[in-house]
Formats: sequence, C-alpha cells, structure tokens
Amino acid sequence: MMQPGDQLLLFTYGTLKRGEKNHPAIMSDMYLRETSTSRNYMLVDLGPYPGMIENLKDGFSVKGELFKIPIYMLEDLDKIEGSPNLFKLESITLADGSKAFAYLYKQNIDGAKILYKGIWPS
Repeated sequence: MMQPGDQLLLFTYGTLKRGEKNHPAIMSDMYLRETSTSRNYMLVDLGPYPGMIENLKDGFSVKGELFKIPIYMLEDLDKIEGSPNLFKLESITLADGSKAFAYLYKQNIDGAKILYKGIWPS
C-alpha cells in the first residue's frame, strides 16, 4: 500500500515538461533526466497539448523528461490532466526497459496530427 510520502517516477512529454505552462505543478528539483519511452507508444498533437497513447503495432519512441515526485502531488496533477477521462496515469516502459508512470491520452485521436519524431512541441 502506498503512503502519501512515497514517491514515483513520472515521465512527462507535454505541458508538464520544464519551460511549459503546467510545469510549475512539479518542483524542478525533482527533475532527473531527459529520457524516452520504448517503441510502444504514439504521440499526437492535440493543439494546446499533446497526447501519448499506447500503440504496440505502429508505435515509436516518445521523448520526454523524468521526474521523481511524491504521491501526494498526484491529486493536483490529476486535476490538471483531466484524469481519468481525458488523461489517465498508467505504467509505461522506458527505452532502457525500466518502468515509470505517464498520463496517457484516453480520447479518440482520429484526425489528430501524429508526431512521428516523438517530440512536442514539434
């Protein structure tokens, strides 16, 4: 059972990254490094923000930043990310095979521009 003081690894790829509009919700001293996902994901441009989805068949590596955050921050981050309807925090696999959590997009992506370079903003 997780306690409020426990920490988790959060992979960010959009508005929570350093320099982006929602980054102040994460304290910068929790930044670990730039990293990328395994090739099982897809990144789409949704206008003011991107969305990452799992795609085991046609996926590619998404680039982002890794943070270590305390569990208690998830309540605020869930509100920012519209969880669980718009985005939902799920376990993902990083390029090195390790695990982290990321907010995956949960809505239809029909018509969204696919960001094949795995970077937002493109």
